[in-house]
Amino acid sequence: MTAPLINHVLSTGLITSTIFDHLIARAAAAAPPGVQVTCSERPDRRAAVLHYHRPNLERRLLPRSVVTIHHDLRDDRKWLGLRYGLPRYREASIIHCLNAMQSAVLEEHGVLHATVIPHGVDRRVFPRPASPRQLTEGRLRLGFFSRRYASGVKGEYLFGPLLANLDPRRVSFVLVGEGREHEARIARAKGFEVKYWERLPYRLMGEIYARIDALLILSAFEGGPASLLEALGIGVPVLSTAVGMCPEFVIDGRNGLLLEGRPDRDGARIIALMDNDAKDMAALNQGAFASAASIPSWQEIMTKWYQLYKKVSTRAI
Repeated sequence: MTAPLINHVLSTGLITSTIFDHLIARAAAAAPPGVQVTCSERPDRRAAVLHYHRPNLERRLLPRSVVTIHHDLRDDRKWLGLRYGLPRYREASIIHCLNAMQSAVLEEHGVLHATVIPHGVDRRVFPRPASPRQLTEGRLRLGFFSRRYASGVKGEYLFGPLLANLDPRRVSFVLVGEGREHEARIARAKGFEVKYWERLPYRLMGEIYARIDALLILSAFEGGPASLLEALGIGVPVLSTAVGMCPEFVIDGRNGLLLEGRPDRDGARIIALMDNDAKDMAALNQGAFASAASIPSWQEIMTKWYQLYKKVSTRAI
């Protein structure tokens, strides 16, 4: 008898994704003994479980299917529109959501067979902290970590206006991501101190997070983001718009701030963190340390993935 097969279906070979590559590699590494994991553009009908990652690009789903929704279901840009995904979501055996907002949107449309499992954090790169971090002296150092998108989905349109409401004598930036040189130039032109890396090996990202006082997320739409849990996982506070997983992990005023997406009000809240000898910032730092141990590891998350596979498979996994 051949080994049970988990087939990850990408639905197109034209769109590459480092995030998908990492996820599928983690799933393969976590596979129980005797379980084979493959990845293909088209579904392998021999598989015990078909795990679709871009179901909106399929005409129909085959039985024994798990669907992961990686994007924000409120994002209606082009092929991401909910109208393209709903017929496929209804065909899935189980829908895997990354956050509660996705599940709520599906429920509004009568799709009830969803379960929420967030991203995890790689504890080899982002170990649980033994003590609260030491805040950097002087300026509040904000990290802005993501690839740049011309659509502005990662908050590109908010970044410039936010700078107008921050003080370069009290705030500095660490930028990492393809295309973020654009934001680095804007910030430097306004007098902000900036450190910038276009690309870094993933194994070094823990060191970069250690250089910041808080992670800044300005996204308009998110399924994750993965950076949210990387920061909180090592005790770094997060200042974020209320997107994706953020409202479920950021407790406003305790381990971060939930921003409104209004540069004037958000800027004032960020600057206020440094008032009164930065007592509010120190409190966020302590709160982030207290919540760090609760952030799930990728090993814990992959165990939950395989529990989904067992539910839909007709074979032992």
